[in-house]
Amino acid sequence: MENINLFCGISSLGMPFTKENKNHIGYYDIILSKLQNDGYNVSGFSMSKLNKNHTWDLEKALNENATLASIKNIQLQSIDSLRNANILFKLVVPEKFKNTIIINPSDHENTLKNIYINSSNPIFLYHGGPNDFFTFIQAGPVELTDRKVREKLPKDIKPLIEQCINNVEKNWRLLHQLNTNTKVYALSYYYSSLYDKIQKLIYFQEKMKNKNKKYVNKFLEVINLYNKMLQEASEKYDYVEYCDITFLKDYCAPMDFHPNTIGNQLIADMLLKKIELQIDKNNQPTNASQASRIK
Repeated sequence: MENINLFCGISSLGMPFTKENKNHIGYYDIILSKLQNDGYNVSGFSMSKLNKNHTWDLEKALNENATLASIKNIQLQSIDSLRNANILFKLVVPEKFKNTIIINPSDHENTLKNIYINSSNPIFLYHGGPNDFFTFIQAGPVELTDRKVREKLPKDIKPLIEQCINNVEKNWRLLHQLNTNTKVYALSYYYSSLYDKIQKLIYFQEKMKNKNKKYVNKFLEVINLYNKMLQEASEKYDYVEYCDITFLKDYCAPMDFHPNTIGNQLIADMLLKKIELQIDKNNQPTNASQASRIK
């Protein structure tokens, strides 16, 4: 069967380890397992860095020959950092998470760049950009409940989203430059019920100051604009396919931005259909030549 290298970056949506997803099963894990069970020779490389998963981190990891062990170490450091800084992570991330991220001796030898360059059939599951935006505004969703933080926000956020998309496109071009066989599946962003709770809290805070204040869902505005621009960007590249996962709004873990078990399964199902179609498409010339020789 065909050899496949499955790369997952910048975030796998399998983290954090929510109470609802104790086994840390993300869509990446489901896809990898299904392809292996179907008989494909599949190797998987997840590059989720949690609070470090910015588009410029991927570029750095590829250009500086980061080892798989170094990436996993950043994962461990990142989740510790988030647990200490964000009350939500204290609620959803158990202390025993470290036992699930095992760094093998061979990982110290393998560099992400060399594995990617030498892959004959790299598939890249790409979910990046939104964390760039939160870095640009110097606040995360939870921090925006602080009025002082909101007062520092720029009035026009569109240029910031444009910069996020520019960073994403830069990653896509780098991936293609390093390996022209690559197929990139670019995942959209999605709205979770937790955003709704945060937005309503912000609205009530502002309503106290301005009785005529009308409810505007700024989170939804930002996400819709980002997704529109991401889809338009993906249409420029024949090796990039836009994947709409906005359906996750109904499948997020309680009090968390990440998908629940059903949500991860739905993402995996959608991507598996696309991957299997791509594999069939790649095999068509071979199958046709074999048929002509039989005749």
